[in-house]
Amino acid sequence: MEEQRFDWRAIARATGIIIGVTTLFGLISPVVGAFIDGNGPIDTRVVSGSQLYRWLFWAIAWALTIWQASWMIHHVGDRIIDDMLVTSIFAAITLIIVKCIVWLVFEPIGAEGQQLLPITAIDAAGGLMLVVMALVGARINRY
Repeated sequence: MEEQRFDWRAIARATGIIIGVTTLFGLISPVVGAFIDGNGPIDTRVVSGSQLYRWLFWAIAWALTIWQASWMIHHVGDRIIDDMLVTSIFAAITLIIVKCIVWLVFEPIGAEGQQLLPITAIDAAGGLMLVVMALVGARINRY
């Protein structure tokens, strides 16, 4: 009997972890950041619009992608590159949707006080780099 091309259980697990943890960070950190600021009241709009927050959102997704690639190599073997590509594409699309939800909920503003677009250049680059990180994670963990 021929083996399936993709291990959908492994893909679902890895994608779920990447999306779940990154989404938790994306939705909780603006609220926590608004309470932590010691210089007076700051709102979630400022925190969710900061470049640090936007870069950390994607850095967490990248780190989780590499971590899940190290787990996946033990479960799917030589098919890791195909499975990680599928995982990263699903995760990137879903995380872009999460960023749109964050935009709707928090209405982020930039450093100059202007409202940001739902998808910024950081988000577009972050989604594309997620696919690159999946390939890097698959290749690093293969050897």
